[in-house]
Amino acid sequence: MKKILSIVAAAFAALSMTASASAGDMPPGPPPPPVAANGNAVQTFATGVPVPTQIAFGGGNTFIAGAQEGPYKGGLFVVKPGSKVATKVPGSPAAVFGVLWKRGRLYATQGTELAVYSKWNGKRFKQKRRLVKGPKTGFSGLAMGPDGRLYTGVQLKQEFDHKANPMKYANTVVSVKTSGKGLRVESKGLRQPWMLTFARGEKSPIVSVLAQDLPAGTTAPDLLVRAKRGANFGFPKCNWAVIADCGGFTKPFMILEKGESAQSPMGLAADGRKLFVAMFGGLPGNGPGIATTDTSGSTPAPFLSGYVAPVLSVALHNGFVYTGDLTGTIYRVKG
Repeated sequence: MKKILSIVAAAFAALSMTASASAGDMPPGPPPPPVAANGNAVQTFATGVPVPTQIAFGGGNTFIAGAQEGPYKGGLFVVKPGSKVATKVPGSPAAVFGVLWKRGRLYATQGTELAVYSKWNGKRFKQKRRLVKGPKTGFSGLAMGPDGRLYTGVQLKQEFDHKANPMKYANTVVSVKTSGKGLRVESKGLRQPWMLTFARGEKSPIVSVLAQDLPAGTTAPDLLVRAKRGANFGFPKCNWAVIADCGGFTKPFMILEKGESAQSPMGLAADGRKLFVAMFGGLPGNGPGIATTDTSGSTPAPFLSGYVAPVLSVALHNGFVYTGDLTGTIYRVKG
């Protein structure tokens, strides 16, 4: 299975054990919210999406992509104005990884396809069309470039954790027109390209890339890269554990050194050239949270910390930072 789902499964198991061990000590009700470094109060925006991978805003609604893991059901979810609970959109697929709203249409990567939804009537989308039938492993997050194309990553097939995958489009970031035509590879050599965002003034997406799991004790780091057209980041020949071994390949603009546990950058959001990164494992010594950095690759700093569960997503909207974790809660805070 893909790394994202394998680490989500491990996190759910750990959460279940923690909850069982401390059930008598925990007060009833929702988990405590994280704490913001800027001192602003963190609010619980909504609940109800067990594995929230990406968040989009449109037509006064908040749409959330939800992955599927074990008994936890995924799909496309919506938080309607005035509601605090996310509900599954009727006709939603079993799992959605990327979601993007643009000009009255919702684009989603779901399973092996990239689809577009339109004509939202307040309850459901009246129309849905498949734009691209993708690789068997499926697509990951979504972003729209300044060229109007849709950009997404091709998910990992776990048996190729640290070796070459002969499948077409494996280990790549691709783009396609909103018509579904013109699918092309932008960058390759990326083990597990996950979420994407476009920073101000940049023509290529910034992408979070998850490092290999095996062999045991691997020191391969997670990455943030600019997925420029024609770039090759070297995987599997180069995993950036030893930079000297990666001559000739495109260098990531940030290498997140592996410490006691993987930092695992997930969701991304850009405010100008400032980047917000959802850290599933978290910065060293800080636990799961949202970190800030910039497009020059400055040292990440904590922005939101104190989560009780790993963090998957981050998004920006109307001056607020939104984030989702594995308690199924979506939080927001004034940025």
